Amino acid sequence: MGKILLLVLGILSLALGTVGVGVPGLPTTPFFLLSLFCFTRSSNRLDRWFRGTKLFETYVKPFEEDKSLPRKQKLVIQLTAGTMMLFAFLFLDNRAIRLFLIVAFILHNYVFLFVIKTRKGEAPDTKTGKSNGKTYEL
Repeated sequence: MGKILLLVLGILSLALGTVGVGVPGLPTTPFFLLSLFCFTRSSNRLDRWFRGTKLFETYVKPFEEDKSLPRKQKLVIQLTAGTMMLFAFLFLDNRAIRLFLIVAFILHNYVFLFVIKTRKGEAPDTKTGKSNGKTYEL
């Protein structure tokens, strides 16, 4: 049962991330990271497939390599999530849900400010190595 739920959640987050590629303001990387998490734990076949896609190469691999995001991407994710939480907070009257949203908002901002590093460029720095007198990018 758990693998099926992870599989469905992975497919849904992949669909949302794919929509986010073309819709400004809808973050892609968090949805693709969730897809990767779900596929890794539910289906080796989908995990291998997703890691071979251009979407993975563009949006997830740089984060996976150095655990950082560009400043612009972090800002878009924070603004989108913050706006969604604000709307939910304003339109829901349940105190427990409002308290949960406050805690989620604080935790979300803590993680983005202090846990996830900010990358200076758009892609992680490439490493170089030398072999037989020639320099190669790694």
